[in-house]
Amino acid sequence: MKKFILIALFGLLFFAVPAVIFAQGEDSTEVSLDEPKDTISIDDMDPTFYEEEAPAEESNTTTYAIIAGIVVIGGVAFYMMKNKKK
Repeated sequence: MKKFILIALFGLLFFAVPAVIFAQGEDSTEVSLDEPKDTISIDDMDPTFYEEEAPAEESNTTTYAIIAGIVVIGGVAFYMMKNKKK
């Protein structure tokens, strides 16, 4: 059992490592020995600040539906217990 778990872990490792490399964009076809280009742009422009967008208000319909369902189920259970006592 220990050997199986060890083999499974190493197998998952071999599948997971390439996934991480591809997710980071370091594909072996894109690797070059040239020095990476500088991507920082320096200019005299003032930074542009954006207004924070107001988050969309969530609907309470789901909450009301769940509460209504609980009330209905509770009412039916109460009615059934009341009928059993008679």
